[in-house]
Amino acid sequence: MCDIFAISAGYKHTPKKYLPIFAEKGKQNMNGWGIGFFRDDQAFTEKSDEQIFSQKQVHESFQRLARVIDSRIIISHITCPKSGGRHIDHRHPFKLSFLDHSWLFAQIGVVNHIEEYQTIEKPRLTFDVYTARIFEFLRDRMVLLHNQNPYISLYMALRISIQKLMSDYPGEYSFFLANESVLFAFCNYRQLMLLKESQNIGDILLITS
Repeated sequence: MCDIFAISAGYKHTPKKYLPIFAEKGKQNMNGWGIGFFRDDQAFTEKSDEQIFSQKQVHESFQRLARVIDSRIIISHITCPKSGGRHIDHRHPFKLSFLDHSWLFAQIGVVNHIEEYQTIEKPRLTFDVYTARIFEFLRDRMVLLHNQNPYISLYMALRISIQKLMSDYPGEYSFFLANESVLFAFCNYRQLMLLKESQNIGDILLITS
């Protein structure tokens, strides 16, 4: 089963301790991984289709990124063998720019027919995986709502967009959506957990599936 993990901090954070722990706990999901982070308010992703845990240690590139990333918000996804996508570009997180922000999105779950969705906005994510269609759907709805009401908050726009998503494409969703300053989390079937360590390390939240 795929897993997602997010860090939201009040300051730029280097996750050299917690990302490798997440990787080790997800060592049964050994079909690829991705990390998303922000630098100068722009979203960046690093992905690999190699096993995240091999020969009793976390993948070297994953560990290196955990040491050098310096970002308030970080999202990571570990891919399971049954998830479908086999190309490195299919790995989460995905990134898009809209509403004057650069965004990251990672998701786990099962959704029927969302792959039929065709975006009305540009750019379009060219990856043929349903998570990309979910991201585009949320982007399109949030942009539409903002065009209708420029004063609508990001939270309210996302909330209404999720309600529309659930109505049009019922399914099992757990996802993170983030820009450079805020992290949104949603789930309707698989519990997202706030790690206990968050209570002891100050202005940092650690959330995982």
